[in-house]
Parts: sequence; C-alpha cells; structure tokens
Amino acid sequence: MIRLSRRAALAAPALVALPGTAQEWQPSGPVRLINGFPPGGSPDILARTMAPHVQALLGQPMVIENRAGAGGTIGARAAAQASADGQSVFLAVISHVLQPYMNPDAQFRVEDFRAVSWLATTPLALVVRDNFPARTIQEWDALVRANPERFTIATAGNGTPHHMAAELYMQASGANLRQVQYRGTAPALTDIRAGTVDMMFADLAAALGPIRQGGLRALAVTTARRVPALAELPMMSETVTPGFEAYSWVNWWVPARTPDAVVQRLNRVAVQALAQQDVQARAAEVGFLLEGTSIADAEAFVRREVDKWSSLIRTRNIRSEA
Repeated sequence: MIRLSRRAALAAPALVALPGTAQEWQPSGPVRLINGFPPGGSPDILARTMAPHVQALLGQPMVIENRAGAGGTIGARAAAQASADGQSVFLAVISHVLQPYMNPDAQFRVEDFRAVSWLATTPLALVVRDNFPARTIQEWDALVRANPERFTIATAGNGTPHHMAAELYMQASGANLRQVQYRGTAPALTDIRAGTVDMMFADLAAALGPIRQGGLRALAVTTARRVPALAELPMMSETVTPGFEAYSWVNWWVPARTPDAVVQRLNRVAVQALAQQDVQARAAEVGFLLEGTSIADAEAFVRREVDKWSSLIRTRNIRSEA
C-alpha cells in the first residue's frame, strides 16, 4: 500500500461521485490542470492517472494542459494569471519554488499561489557507474570527500532536483564534485552506464529501469524514509549526511485569490483521487511516495521548501539558465 499522510487516509473514503450541495463549490465546465513541462514526465503520469477520478468526483473533465518551456516558468506564469475560480489548477513541482530565486525574470512568485495539497514525493537515488570503486554509500562518501574534483556528477541542468541535491550534498559534506550538465535524466544515465560520467542523483522514475537492467548501481535514496521500490537501499540521512533530504515533489496549486470553499473542495477531491487503487499501483510502479496532505500541511511544506532552497541558492550563488 502506498503511504498517504494519516490525516489524508482517514479523510479518503472510496470514490463516489456525489451531487453538489448548496455549500459546496462545483466547477462550471472542464477544469484545466496546467503542467509546465512536456507530456510523459513523472508529474504528468500522476496527473493523467488521477484525472478520471477527479472527473468522477467533480462531474467535469480535468484537461491536462502542457505549457512547457523556460524551466517550467511559462506554465507557472499562465497559472498565476488564470482566473481564481477553481477552473484552473497548477501542477507545481520543486522547480516552481526554485525559479523565482534563481531567475530575476521568472515573472511569478510562490506567493502568487495557494497550496491545495502536497500530492506526492518523487525520490532521488544516488546512482554510480557499475565499476565505480565504492560499493556502499559510506565508501562513496569517504572517497569523494578525500578526492576533490576527481569525480564527475551528472545533472539535468541548473535548478533541477538532481543539481540541487548535488549542491546540498557538497555544502553539507565539503566535498567537491565536477558537474556535467545534460538535457534530461535519460542521456545522463546512458553516459553513466557507458562510464563517461561517474554518478548522479537521479529521479527514481527514470532510474528504476536502468538499475534493474544492470550497468548502474544505486547506493542510497535521498528521502527521509525508505522507498518501497528499492527497499534495500539506505537513506543518506541515516548514513553519511544527517538530516539530508533532496527530492522532487508534485503539488496542486491555485491562484492566490481563489476562495476558501474552492480550495477546500479541490483538496478533498485530490485526497480521494490519490486513495484509489489504480493511482496507488501506478505510483508504486514509477517510484512515487504518495502524500495527499491537508491544505495546512501543504502550505507548511511549501514554506519549508522555500526557506531551505532559497538559502542554498544564495549560499551557493546558483543562477538559472532559463
């Protein structure tokens, strides 16, 4: 069973489409879910798996609108400027916390939105080439600390979760890794398997296949709890870097002026959709950890992420390429 937050699990009955009441907001037409990235990514997979259940609950289709470009900022701008009536929901990911602090031209702020629910965590796994000399996370940590700039680490570009995880580790450990940027996780993993690059903090959804096929070794996960898809892997936080957490995530956000009644209804719908068996099965398949939080917990989570990553961005002088 995929983990939902305890509060969400208690609030998530079996999916039943109910007629609206006088107090309950109902959409007047299809609900747009704006995704700032192309189809096929992990957040998009979750969105499309949830969409039929959202439709059953709201009585209106949820239409996925991919507005890709500029590191997710094009979709964020469109969502921030949408009508605050519940007809447009934003599929927010970690990039949308990072970009306003890395890119002065982002043209949106986190404060332009209200959090509806933290839907899921997308774990990262530290992976290395198959012939890398370290066999455990402890050996890896000792080796990279003792050999500044000897080893290369792949990222999918500035401001990506892979990049931020590498920066966070280097700040915490004092290690110095040479970063090699790629246009996506897949080509980076190909080069690691070929021995061109040494390692990567890779999103689990992309790395699971290559890990299972061979040619790529996973040493640890970056979440604060173990990941069922790779249950044998230790956490970095329990081994070499206490308190270390670096992962991507998926939230539903809406424009900041959206009324409370709309946000509350959307939260209930999100939690119920996440509780469905096919959503949980698909999440397990691609390595998601489902959350399904309350509005208050989602807001608190976003505040923690803003504080954490904005501080790292300032300290490490990270700038966006978008």
